[in-house]
Amino acid sequence: MSDINSSTSPIETQENVGADYDFDSVKRIPFYFGSEDKPLLGWLHTTDSKQHSNTGVIICPPLAVEYMNSYRSMRYVADYFALAGIPALRFDYHGTGDSSGVEEDEDRLESWQWSIDQAIEQLKTITGCTKYGLFGFRIGATLAALVAERIPVEFLILWATLNSGKKYIREIKLIQKTGKIQSNDNDDLLLEAGGMGYWEQTANDISKINLMNITPRAKRILVIPRDEQTTDTELYDVWKENDLCVDRVNLIGSTLMLVDAHLTVVPHQSIQDIVQWVQKDLDKNLITNKIQTITQNHPTSANINHASHSQKIALQDNSTVKESILYFGAKNENIAILTETDKSKDSNLPTVLILNSGANHRVGPSRLYVSIARELSLMGFRCLRIDVPGIGDSIISSQALENIEYINSSSHKILEATKALTPNPLNNDFILMGLCSGAYFSFHAALELSGVTIAESILINPLTFYWEEGMTADTSPTKDFSIWNWYKHAITNQDSWIKLIQGKIDYKSLATAIQNRIIMKFTSSFKYLKHTETLKNINKHREQLPADLIKITDKNIQIQFILSRSDPGHDILMTNAGKTIKKLQRSNKIDIKFIEDADHTFSKYKPRRNLIYTITQHFKEKINKNN
Repeated sequence: MSDINSSTSPIETQENVGADYDFDSVKRIPFYFGSEDKPLLGWLHTTDSKQHSNTGVIICPPLAVEYMNSYRSMRYVADYFALAGIPALRFDYHGTGDSSGVEEDEDRLESWQWSIDQAIEQLKTITGCTKYGLFGFRIGATLAALVAERIPVEFLILWATLNSGKKYIREIKLIQKTGKIQSNDNDDLLLEAGGMGYWEQTANDISKINLMNITPRAKRILVIPRDEQTTDTELYDVWKENDLCVDRVNLIGSTLMLVDAHLTVVPHQSIQDIVQWVQKDLDKNLITNKIQTITQNHPTSANINHASHSQKIALQDNSTVKESILYFGAKNENIAILTETDKSKDSNLPTVLILNSGANHRVGPSRLYVSIARELSLMGFRCLRIDVPGIGDSIISSQALENIEYINSSSHKILEATKALTPNPLNNDFILMGLCSGAYFSFHAALELSGVTIAESILINPLTFYWEEGMTADTSPTKDFSIWNWYKHAITNQDSWIKLIQGKIDYKSLATAIQNRIIMKFTSSFKYLKHTETLKNINKHREQLPADLIKITDKNIQIQFILSRSDPGHDILMTNAGKTIKKLQRSNKIDIKFIEDADHTFSKYKPRRNLIYTITQHFKEKINKNN
């Protein structure tokens, strides 16, 4: 076992452990690399120090929803290495995140490993490092181990790794079964979970992985089990028997890095322990820091071949979009990705601003925003995927302000983003779009902004239109609407009745939701009732929402709602502003479209494709009107 001390700090306190570190001194430099036909987006983390270690590190992230939820934590991993003088490169594999490619591409396992190879070469080129190690989390650790079997590395860090590909596929099947994934039109898509599909070839390739049968060419290896698997020593034992220099240590943190993004906890102390393990036997040679001059020659834009794999939304085969990194804000402290084509640069169509969904960074749940932006750009629209402050790579100094789904300054930040764009000389109009909290941002920007022309606000599955400081999920009106909406659908579902009978349902929450629903249904004012915080908020919103919808449409801004049929969004709308909604629908100022069989974040493949098709058809109508 390892001689480093395992973290004993409770995970809930680890968020404060990094407060003494100077994260403001970290330089995070985005750039594109890879090949001309398969560009990847990466972030180099370093400092302004005159020298840095001769050894760098590659951060290999997980996939699917684990990639989304752990994004902030992986950014901190890179920060801590940089502060220790070890240049760190984190990146998105081909077909994931901001990189090129789509999940339907062939040879996924090979492309993911190829992406790590490319990252290694870039780290050496940019930093001058002659040595490097690999850090991997979850299946990112598995991929790192596979690469280390081919390429010698200084160190290999495997955190919560998946030792067996067959076990990983079993996990996916279990999640798929639990989530009641609907069948889809693509017979080759055998598995999907966490917002990602695994076609037959990919599933078969993953199933063949068995880390117990490989021998990594690493001088040192650190194995860190999952929080709930601290007694599992199988991989450590096998590699130790094979005379590998391997340590094993229990560090807490993997579980709460993988919960929903807005609830994640960064395990600062555990990350610091990992960096200290690397430093213990690190090559002491230092090299002059040439990073700042070298990175000036690395591209901040890339041409990406994008061809839809869904016949419904296929526009052109092998069409090319250009994606560029754009900074905005008073000090250029915020990040966005601009997607455009030569056609969109010259068109007189509005620019589409796509805003963060929850605490997910700019790629959107299940990479939804990337697909939408590239599709719309091929149609002639410029699209800007924005990270608001505290989300993704829009870094803020206060850790306490990170990962907040709803921020009061959102409209101001959106305005700053519009100013950072090079205006299209033919049209300075904008369309706002977002899912969940992105819908909230789009609603308020349409309501509050002046001095910028907003043509339309597209609200996808909004859960609330008003959020006050101190409000929580328990006091938000959304909770009761969600519970009531579940009850309506569950009443015809046999499995739900079984759960109810077996006591697996939160009776108290259900009873409260039903009570509040009765009050909302049969009283227009309930000031005489004993108020709960939920009822106070519901009452205020019923007075405010109709007026604000009228204010927005009076500014000649079209409002388009796109709602999952099973989501509470439509119920929220009609309960709070039903008469106004119907009136504005009759005058064609508001439109509502529904997506069937979709959950809140469109994590299933078929409904997600139907959403993208619905959006592209909507924009196609705009082009026809414009012509």
